[in-house]
Amino acid sequence: MIKIAPFLKPNPRYPMRAFIVCLLLTVTTTICAFDATIPVLDMNDYNDLEKREKFIQQLEVAMRDVGFFALLNMGVDGDVLDEAYAELETFFAEPLERKNEIDGARYCYQRGFAPGESAKDEGSRVDFKQFLHIGPEENCPNLWPTWQPALETKLMALYKALDVCAKPILEAFALVLEQPIDTFTEMVDGGDTIMRPIYYPKNGPSNSIWAGAHTDIDLCTILPRSTAKGLQVLNKEGEWKYVMVPDGAFVINCGDMLENVANGLCKSSVHRVIDPGLGIERYSIVHFIHPRPEVRLDPAENCIAKSGGERKYAHITRQELLMERLIDLGLANHDGMKWFVETGAIDRLREVNRFSPKAEENLKKANLL
Repeated sequence: MIKIAPFLKPNPRYPMRAFIVCLLLTVTTTICAFDATIPVLDMNDYNDLEKREKFIQQLEVAMRDVGFFALLNMGVDGDVLDEAYAELETFFAEPLERKNEIDGARYCYQRGFAPGESAKDEGSRVDFKQFLHIGPEENCPNLWPTWQPALETKLMALYKALDVCAKPILEAFALVLEQPIDTFTEMVDGGDTIMRPIYYPKNGPSNSIWAGAHTDIDLCTILPRSTAKGLQVLNKEGEWKYVMVPDGAFVINCGDMLENVANGLCKSSVHRVIDPGLGIERYSIVHFIHPRPEVRLDPAENCIAKSGGERKYAHITRQELLMERLIDLGLANHDGMKWFVETGAIDRLREVNRFSPKAEENLKKANLL
């Protein structure tokens, strides 16, 4: 929605002002649409049964060619998002010692506060960011600061709102891949979907980056609007492009788990977040949609047939694929790494040439390979 400053609102005493306002609105709307650097779809079209088929066709193209797309009319109250961001600014402004009171190391940083991480394939360079992880309590307890009770209230309200809007997206993915409509919603029922609020400080060291180039390990990711520019996606020409979408749109991207099921028919795109040099900090909220740990992500037979008849991705479970990524990132504990080696997932990943060299290196350092 475009907000109009009070001094620009039409007034019958000044008819020319009304004309100018209409002109400004037309130009602004055109610019918003023109500036979109990824496909833009409307969830109202999915909910309208007469328009759903066209929506699915457009979504298929977006999943295959880009892996990133924007969705309008997601149904999340803007006030809920604003209140969450306000609490995050308060939390991340605290000294590191205080934030470390809810340090998430005991849970491999799948809950609580994390002072940073190094993205997959980024070598020794550490991202210049801090973040929280929040998820369902039945799987792992969340960690909340006792000195800021409103943080839990506001972030859990947003978590629940994003979980609700994920359902039709997952249904649409199933329809694109010609699977039963409840395929992915059933996978995530009781799963460990994680919300990650992120703080990117301003003016980082010269050898740092807000978030290094990576793909997401989940089924898909939901990103409400952030507070500043910075997200970039790598296009098929090998160029980094800022993700620009209309006001109010959410950004959605396909993850590695969805790409695995689709045997590559959808694209888990490489993306990063860079400081554009404006001298400001950035906040964002990322909602990672995860299946239950035991769910199998084997490539679907029809997807194998449609992608040339060759299986290009591993027979693997959600927990195995996630643990490989945690090992790659240096976030897995010794017990988790030992469990991963014992599952035999390494051989299954190597069979399709998809075992992470960095994960292998970290397992060797731990004397597990």
